[in-house]
Order: sequence, then C-alpha cells, then structure tokens
Amino acid sequence: MHDDSTRALQIRRQKSATSAALLTAVLFLTQFAWTDALGAPKPMEETALAIAAPNFQEQVAHDIAIELVKPGNEGLELTARLSESSGLIERDISWTLRDSQGTVVYDKSTELAAIAVPPGDYSIQALYGSASFSQDLTLLEANRLIVSFVLDVGGIRILPRVKGLGLAPTQTQSLVYALSGPNKGKLVTISKMPGEILRVKAGDYRIESRFATGNAVAVADVHVKPGVMSAVEIDHAAGLARLSYVGAPDADVSWLVTNEKGEALPAIAGLSANVVLKPGTYVAKAQIGNELLTASFDILAGQQRDILLGN
Repeated sequence: MHDDSTRALQIRRQKSATSAALLTAVLFLTQFAWTDALGAPKPMEETALAIAAPNFQEQVAHDIAIELVKPGNEGLELTARLSESSGLIERDISWTLRDSQGTVVYDKSTELAAIAVPPGDYSIQALYGSASFSQDLTLLEANRLIVSFVLDVGGIRILPRVKGLGLAPTQTQSLVYALSGPNKGKLVTISKMPGEILRVKAGDYRIESRFATGNAVAVADVHVKPGVMSAVEIDHAAGLARLSYVGAPDADVSWLVTNEKGEALPAIAGLSANVVLKPGTYVAKAQIGNELLTASFDILAGQQRDILLGN
C-alpha cells in the first residue's frame, strides 16, 4: 500500500528563480537563476593538464522517503537537485550502485535511477559534470527508498573574446582550477567551446583562458553558488593576425610566428591561419617546401591585421 504521506519529497519538476546581478570590468560576471531543464597572473599549474579525479568520498545532503511494498518488490529511486530549493535535475547523472561485496549491480547515466534490488547494504557513487559524491545506505525488507540528493552544484558559462573584436575565429581553451574545496589548486574541468555550460561544485574557481593559436592569456576568478549559473565573459587585450599564403592553392604551408625576443609559437599548417597575439612586434614565416617567406608586423590590442605572403 502506498500512502502519499509517507513520501516526504514534494520536489518534482519544481523550478527556482533568483534575481540577476551584474558586475562590470574587464571581466563581466552575470549570475542568474539556473536549473537543469536546460601580463596576466601566473597560471596555477602551467604544465599540468590532467583533470582532477572525481572525489567519490564526499557525501552530500539528501532527502529520503520510505514506500512500503510487498516483499520481493524492494528497490531504490535515486534523483538529485542542484540546491536545496531547486527542482530535480533533468539531465543525465552517472549512477553506480555496489552491493556489500563491492559488486556493481547498477551502472547507468539517467536523470532518475529506478533500481530493483533485494534488501541489503549498498554504496552509491554519482557523477554530474565535475561534481561527484558517494553515499552508503541500507535497504530493509518490504521497503522502497526514494532518495533525492542535494549536490550543491552551480554552473559556469565562459565566453572568451578579443577586446574590440568579439569572438575570435580560432579554437579556445578555458582551464578551470578550484580555489576552494577538496580539489583546491587542481584543474577540475576544461572548456573548448565558447558558451558551453560547465557543471561544478559551489565554490571559488580561477579560469585561465587562451586560444589554440597565439599567445594571449587572460585569467578571471569566479564564485559559484549552488543552483546558479555564472556567465563569465573574458576580454583578451590582444589583436588578431590573419595569415594567408597567396600562391598555389595546393601548396603545403607551415607557419611559424616569433615575437621580438625570438620566442616561437607552435607551428601551424595550412594555407591560412588566425593567430591571437598580445600587443607587440612579430615575424611571420611561411615555409613552402625549401622556400621561406617572412614578414614583420606590429599588432595592437583590438587590432585586426591581414598578413599576406606569396611569390
């Protein structure tokens, strides 16, 4: 028999709303309600690009209700929320359930995990974005447990731009480091797509933004609140050099760009290339077979220059 009064959870498909706030500087940071129905400072770890492993030892708050069922119909129903006041997450969560022997009895990505298992002791591990947690529980005979976990998760949406020019026509890379919590000082996630939503535990983070081609780097700090998305628009004080080889359309071209100190960027292959550069003086070299073409140029912040090389 099922009595609605035994189900303490009254949270299905609820939405939360918070007011918007706007902070304006080189970094524009906007926070608003978010549910899942939907020379720069030195980088903390210049060479470490390994993302921190999930911390499944961390437990989170949860609501639990018990539904009485006939023996043989026991099981679990697992859901999660971003914050205490938000509705259920409507995107996939990676759930792993192990029995008392450590054997995996359920492993699936879904927003709601409905699992038929016999009475016993179980361990739950869940992963949502870069946020993870674990929880032990005991299922008794003639019980079905309805559990909703409060993940304390928010979101970051990063939009790297070139100041005065907007989005650059080249791939970006935004490294997100934790400034607080168990992963403090570690790389927790990477975004390679402007505007994508990164799901992270509430806390403080440092974002290191750079472009796939070029030497421009910008750093911004952000505080993430549970159930709230922080939109970070980072304007790089840089210019855009558009390199083009004017010659045979099937030529095999390799570009090398060096600054006034002779420091070289990684080589770029192709008839053309877009390079985001810090203000300064540069030399662009185009290697075509045994032939080497060069051009010197200056670039300012917010400036776009076309560098043409050919026979």
